[in-house]
Amino acid sequence: MMFHEKPFNFATLRIGTGINKLKEGLDPEILAYWYKRIEDKAIESAPSHLKEKIHITQDRILWMKFRVDISKRVVPYVMQVIDEYIPMMPYSTGLYFRRVQQILIQEMNKELR
Repeated sequence: MMFHEKPFNFATLRIGTGINKLKEGLDPEILAYWYKRIEDKAIESAPSHLKEKIHITQDRILWMKFRVDISKRVVPYVMQVIDEYIPMMPYSTGLYFRRVQQILIQEMNKELR
């Protein structure tokens, strides 16, 4: 009987640990950290006349909400920086920023119609 409980406990512990890691990657402080790094790097890599066109702010009440206020002309720079940073992010944070990229692409496509 003891033999069967240990694998189950081990599996339960591993699943619990995995879920906690996923939740931690979506913590508002972690997202804010990566948004700031993306904003700084995009400003650094953008041409001088576009640097002031990149602004990312975190909502003061809804901490999971961010306003990405960027010009259409700087979208390629922001996308490139996100691609560069995703491998360094926790898994769920990387998925979150892949979704941000999809939203940026959708918004750009709306403008083209």
